[in-house]
Amino acid sequence: MIAHFRPGWLEFFSLLSLLLFGIGQTETPATRRAALGIEIGNWQPHSLNDDPQFNTFGAAGATPSYGVNLSLPVGEYLGLRIAAGYWALYDLNETEAVHKLSLHSLCLDLKMLLVPDNRVSAFVMYGGGVYWGTENETTPFGSKLSSARPGWGANLGAGVDFALFRQMGVGLLFQYHFVRFETPLGGVTDFSGPKVGIGIHRHL
Repeated sequence: MIAHFRPGWLEFFSLLSLLLFGIGQTETPATRRAALGIEIGNWQPHSLNDDPQFNTFGAAGATPSYGVNLSLPVGEYLGLRIAAGYWALYDLNETEAVHKLSLHSLCLDLKMLLVPDNRVSAFVMYGGGVYWGTENETTPFGSKLSSARPGWGANLGAGVDFALFRQMGVGLLFQYHFVRFETPLGGVTDFSGPKVGIGIHRHL
């Protein structure tokens, strides 16, 4: 005779608990997984603004600061953040007549998690980067002149990440960029200033 196995209540609840809670316990926390994100913000270099106004699009003629970033965990409380950004300013008349000035950045920051393994995770970060600035100027005769400058900088900031879903989240970030160019760009060499940004990221 073949014996038929009939699971009791104890076995049933054990299996149900494993399905509901066991998987969640073995899942890697979001803060310990790599993440790819995009960001939009407002950057205000002091040298180009006598009275910085913190609004969505910065000074008149300025575009938002756009960026993409990759975050890589290196420990429970530490991570690396690689970010590439773009920012432009049109009709720069405050220092000299430049039709368009644009900055491209590539930064590497150390990200220190203050509250790891949580749906709301605060952090501080610092690092540095390289910058490539270009300016386009229209002469009185109608011809266009274009020149490029290399620069360097350091970053210091803080922010908070919010986990909305298993794979998606949003973040708020405040940074101060110390940016210098050896040769004047748009009439100035110092592009230091604060930047406020908001972004969305996906865990890989």
